[in-house]
Amino acid sequence: MYGSVKQKAGFAAVMIGAFYLLSDMLLDLFFEFLHLGFEALEFTLDVIIEHLFDTGRHATQTVTFYVILLFAAYFLFKLSRKLPEWYGEIKTELSAVRHQFSATAVNYRHTAPVNSLVKWWSVLMIGVSMLVWVLLA
Repeated sequence: MYGSVKQKAGFAAVMIGAFYLLSDMLLDLFFEFLHLGFEALEFTLDVIIEHLFDTGRHATQTVTFYVILLFAAYFLFKLSRKLPEWYGEIKTELSAVRHQFSATAVNYRHTAPVNSLVKWWSVLMIGVSMLVWVLLA
């Protein structure tokens, strides 16, 4: 594991904040590039099939559809084989980060001076009460 818990949590917070602020633009760009890639693949297959088999437009589009469907099925099959492995890795990493964070929090609580603990608890209580107030309003 690289970096401390604070560095990982800070990096995660920055990335989540950036994604939240740019989510509309990023999703739009992602789908636009995905669509352009699909159109390029479809056009390339159309040209190749039309020249190889000397077919008409309808037959070429039918064959292209089934070839793309075959690619998608293969991709989904490979993805379904990898997902349990990725889930295990993510679960292990999150568990390690949670244990490290809780150990750091317990260590801080035992070593911190009383005035720091009072400040920490007061900020926590104010935050929780504001959250409850907003949710009940």
